[in-house]
Amino acid sequence: MFKRDTIFFAACVLCAAGLALALMGHEISILLFVAAYLLRPALHESGLARQYADERQLMVHSRSGNIAFIVLVLALVGFSLWRVSRGERAEELYELIIIGLAARAITGLVMGGEYRKAGATIIGAIGVFLGLFVLFDGGWPAGVIAGSVITLFFLGVARIALHRPRLIAFVALLIVVGAIVFFDLYEFRSVQAALWLFFVTPLVCSAACLLLGSGDEERVVTAGMRTTVFASLAAGAAIVLTLLILFGDRGNEAYLGGATRTADEGEIVEIQGVPCSGVIDTYSNGNLESCTLARDATVNGQALPAGTVVAFTPEGVFNWCFLQQNTEIQGHLCRGSGHNFMTCFHPNGSLRLAWLAEDEVIDGIPVARFHFIAAIFGGGGGTYFHDNGRLKRAALAEDCVIQGRRLKKRTVVEFDPAGGLVAPVE
Repeated sequence: MFKRDTIFFAACVLCAAGLALALMGHEISILLFVAAYLLRPALHESGLARQYADERQLMVHSRSGNIAFIVLVLALVGFSLWRVSRGERAEELYELIIIGLAARAITGLVMGGEYRKAGATIIGAIGVFLGLFVLFDGGWPAGVIAGSVITLFFLGVARIALHRPRLIAFVALLIVVGAIVFFDLYEFRSVQAALWLFFVTPLVCSAACLLLGSGDEERVVTAGMRTTVFASLAAGAAIVLTLLILFGDRGNEAYLGGATRTADEGEIVEIQGVPCSGVIDTYSNGNLESCTLARDATVNGQALPAGTVVAFTPEGVFNWCFLQQNTEIQGHLCRGSGHNFMTCFHPNGSLRLAWLAEDEVIDGIPVARFHFIAAIFGGGGGTYFHDNGRLKRAALAEDCVIQGRRLKKRTVVEFDPAGGLVAPVE
């Protein structure tokens, strides 16, 4: 069922451009083929080209889209299980599944037309998932208490949004701006993608819905206004993703031209003395970038357990690792859980950043273990060290007196390389 109209010829142009790029060896060509295929349904669903569609076309697009979504999610689940069965990680596939399900849920709420209710529901959902994350991360009892408080707070805000939508919309936008500034999201680093996708985007969508539904009668929202708002949101999301792709690893030319390979099941590949398994990344100069340790190994003088993800600089210097379980590193019990906690090292091999699994006394200072809630609200998260091994920055585990200054529990303190107190970070 091909209609030779403006959309058809525009899709042909995209296909031709994609074919030309493919012949020149550019992998980005696949994006143009995808854009050509999705051009018509995307324009129809956004309301920008309904004059080129009939009811049968719209029904076909809707049903085929539902089937395609189910197939895609099942395929991602299958690939995830396949990776796990090979001892590999599948975090990026899990993220894609979550993105798809979240996008599906949000669009379903928005397309219902009850914008005020949709905005409030999105805020409540953010609170529920954030509360669950804190609960699983913090455990009993701290995680349960903190997670419950966060969830109840967001549900309360969602309730208020039903009665004061415009107020909550502006508060949500202020939170978005604060998150962008506080977490330096404007730098568009690849490690910030999760915050953009799972926190900023839903909050902006909820604010847009609340503003659209802030009138006494929601029927005042015209089709043109609705299309403009959500088309702008979609364009903004596309711009953010593009910037993350373009600038996520900027400033490190060694990434350009690097290679990735996957070792066969049970195969151990020795690179620069490191026993690697699973996915192995190398820089353009041939040096190892990152891999998963196939067995217990000593890396740059540090004993690490099998399964640890290790990463190096382009010059071959051990840079950081992802521990898979709590592990003692240079006398400190460091937290490990998938890709959640990055343990970092100085070029001389000494510990630079640790996420402590328990309270410790370091250089005579009572240092608090990692607390998710404390980290979010400025009470410290990671514990930093100077390259001479002395404590650099940490949160206090209890009230204490340091060099004549009485400081409260959870105060973040900083020290110079000689151990002198620089300043408490209030």
